[in-house]
Amino acid sequence: MKPSTHKDIARAIFQKYEIRPSSESVNILTDILELHNVKYRTLIQQPGDLVSRFYYIERGLVRVFHTDPTNNTDIVDDFFKEKDMLITADLFTENAAKLSVNTIEPTFAFAFSYASLQRLALENRDFNNLLCAILGEYILHKEEYINLLSLPLQDRYKTMSRKYGTIIWRSPSKSIASYLKMRSETLSRIRTSLNNEDSNS
Repeated sequence: MKPSTHKDIARAIFQKYEIRPSSESVNILTDILELHNVKYRTLIQQPGDLVSRFYYIERGLVRVFHTDPTNNTDIVDDFFKEKDMLITADLFTENAAKLSVNTIEPTFAFAFSYASLQRLALENRDFNNLLCAILGEYILHKEEYINLLSLPLQDRYKTMSRKYGTIIWRSPSKSIASYLKMRSETLSRIRTSLNNEDSNS
């Protein structure tokens, strides 16, 4: 499978946020997009990097994580899949990255500069709307995750299954357990319990 053209991706990004751009705006966004064809289990970002870009994922799946220095364990902070805008908190600081991002599947990601988008937003209403929509979505996504972690363990898994089922079956169980802040053994018991409920219903 080949990636879409840069212009098709530019249109898809505006469409994702329900913005009807001018032809000029589509052309401008097309010109600043950079395709990254990333293989399976490849780092897109690692600690120490200077983070300056958004990534629109056309195909694939990635995880955001950090490493617990006490036991050298990876702690999963987020997942991003097709049609998601990959953003990490490191983007909004002037410090070196603390988070890592790697692919769970081969991924087509189209990158564009946060600084460029900020500059364009001052000159062009379409890009002002786009920037506001991207940042608003990011904030809501983080609030949703905080609400998810406030639920009992089984409800966390059930909610994620309902909203992001494809992420669950495409990701390693260890990563899902880490994201939901539970032990792998707990996740296995929850899955077994829910499967038994389904088979008995």
